[in-house]
Amino acid sequence: MAKRIRDFVVGGFLITVLMLGGCASEWDVSLEGPAGEEIRLSHGTWKAYADFAGERGFPLEKVLYGHGYQVIETLQITDRDGEELTYAWADTAGGTWLEEDGTLVVHDRVIHPRAIAVEQSPWVSRIEASITDIAPSAASALGIPAPEIAAGRSLTDQTAYQVLLLFLDGFGYLRYEEALEAGLIPELAQLDPPLVGVTTYPPITTVSTASLLTGAKPPVHGVDKRGIRKTDHETLLEVARQAGLRVSAVEGEALAFQLKGADFQLSGDRDGDGGTDDNVLAHALSVLERGMPDLFLVHFHGIDDLGHEVGPGAPLEGEKIREVDQAVGRILSMMPPDTLVVIFADHGMHRVEGQERSGNHGHLIERDMLIPIWITYLD
Repeated sequence: MAKRIRDFVVGGFLITVLMLGGCASEWDVSLEGPAGEEIRLSHGTWKAYADFAGERGFPLEKVLYGHGYQVIETLQITDRDGEELTYAWADTAGGTWLEEDGTLVVHDRVIHPRAIAVEQSPWVSRIEASITDIAPSAASALGIPAPEIAAGRSLTDQTAYQVLLLFLDGFGYLRYEEALEAGLIPELAQLDPPLVGVTTYPPITTVSTASLLTGAKPPVHGVDKRGIRKTDHETLLEVARQAGLRVSAVEGEALAFQLKGADFQLSGDRDGDGGTDDNVLAHALSVLERGMPDLFLVHFHGIDDLGHEVGPGAPLEGEKIREVDQAVGRILSMMPPDTLVVIFADHGMHRVEGQERSGNHGHLIERDMLIPIWITYLD
């Protein structure tokens, strides 16, 4: 009898623990979607994004981007007691985490949300293009298929014998506007104004480059977080090579992303001046002297490098923008007729205070997500 009572008590205890554990994993939060639709977040949401979780959970931005948000202005949280909390996303993005039990941590403040509402930036209504449009545009101009997973659209109906892709790392749209007003970019200023573009999330070079080369978003091409430098999906470079075209690339000190399908040249800091852009320019000009490739990618890293080091808007970073602009002018001066030129950034940069890096990027904010995209046909 004593044994039966003990087994009943122990069994009852285990059932209670399992029930409590099950309850702890069940939660439900209402999220207002970009079109005003109601989205229900639950423990299933957590499981869908669990691969991105760290000690603090995973960034709420992952969920917001996954449901269609691109550039966020404010976040409003209604907690279980009915209190409404409003945050400017530019100040909050890097410190807002969703935990497995459905709680939000906003700069170490623990919130039990009942509903989340998001206000997108007014810039969203001005977006004209995406980084995912570049591969389809280049492919269309060259008369070859877009990469198999491309979802972007062609930004031009022009055909061309050659396509030049000029990659200005870290030169976001807002920084472009500031540089234009400050007179730092006389070469770029001679071109038609760029389209207001948007990159993909997280706005970092590896992820953005995968979107650039495949024409697809991160959930499709699989490069959706730091540390991944290649995609298993077909890229623009491979399509062009398979079509029998000459495909070349000039990079910085190392490959930021695998460039399978291209003959590439690395440009270290060979003169010891602290940067690679002058070497990138020299190598690009050398390629052009031998004859313009059918598809040519040139990647300048210096604006991003200086932005991290001294912050966007600092005098040194401004001088680097001026230098890269001059390099763009020299390359354009050597372009043969019937060339489509696409000039773009992969992401922007925001200033940070009190940290090792004076500038950074990686969030759903204007300075990080908005990029300029120039489409220029040289006849």
